[in-house]
Amino acid sequence: MPSPVFDTKPESIDVPFGESADFECHVTGAQPMHITWSKDGREIRTGGNFNITFVANTAHLRVLRVGKGDSGQYTCQASNEAGKDFCSAQLSVKGIKIKSPLLVSAQGAAAVAVGDCCSKPPSFVKKPEPLNVLSGANITFTSIIKGSSPLEVKWFRGSVELVPGHRCNITLQDSIAELELFDVNPLQSGDYTCQVSNEAGKISYTTHLFVKGLSRLLFLTLLIDVHETAGLPVTFDCGIAGSEPIEVSWFKDGVRVKEDYNIHTSFIDNKEEEEEQPIDILELLKNVDPKEYEKYARMYGITDFRGLLQAFELLKQTQAEESHRLSFMKKVF
Repeated sequence: MPSPVFDTKPESIDVPFGESADFECHVTGAQPMHITWSKDGREIRTGGNFNITFVANTAHLRVLRVGKGDSGQYTCQASNEAGKDFCSAQLSVKGIKIKSPLLVSAQGAAAVAVGDCCSKPPSFVKKPEPLNVLSGANITFTSIIKGSSPLEVKWFRGSVELVPGHRCNITLQDSIAELELFDVNPLQSGDYTCQVSNEAGKISYTTHLFVKGLSRLLFLTLLIDVHETAGLPVTFDCGIAGSEPIEVSWFKDGVRVKEDYNIHTSFIDNKEEEEEQPIDILELLKNVDPKEYEKYARMYGITDFRGLLQAFELLKQTQAEESHRLSFMKKVF
């Protein structure tokens, strides 16, 4: 079942005070489909000053007679069982002026104009706070604002204005302005700005979002089969990526492995290792063909070949003494 997608979106318009305003958009997707309209985050319905229709996948909103309070952002949401989509446009009402009432003296002369002091510019009661979250989370930036109505709120990521959609929602209700982002990822880290304006002025505040790493675990390198001589140490390692904290467990034939005198596990710099305790080089070489000495030395990270040669000589001397002792015992007995 296809989810809704707006293929034609409404355009922002400037309308003279007292005239009608129309928004229209076209949506594709499986029926049945539910359409809602909202202004600055508040749902509006047919009746009074609004007329809403949805015919042949075309959603239409008409504001019958625009006034000062009708300026703002209008959003259409389409939803069905498969999902939902949003589109938005701005309505600006032209020809609104704040008249300055005049104080008139007894002689009828104009005395003092006090008009614009009645319109209060916007200000922040509570500013949006920075957020530090894991990838995949849903987040909300919240501002509490005040000022003379109508207040217009816009959100930006960097210099790009955000619009409502399947991964973003913008609301303004009871002086609370919110930006919601869904299923965030590290690429969405950055500065986010809340801008509030009315006829008396404009104000903005920038906060920051940091999205950490991956939300799911991923093995960067996998374990490989090892074939080794009995009595020699064995190491298994693998690289892991994901959001911390990460807990790692090892299993052998389905049974969880526990550390003991012979098994050691570690998780360092995002690398998990399991290894047996190291063996003495002389003990190792006793069980190895002399042709394989250098191979095993490199395998265990031995780069001091002078010291290795000394170990060889000590081993030969030990073996010679052992052989001489056995030969002497044979003669005696």
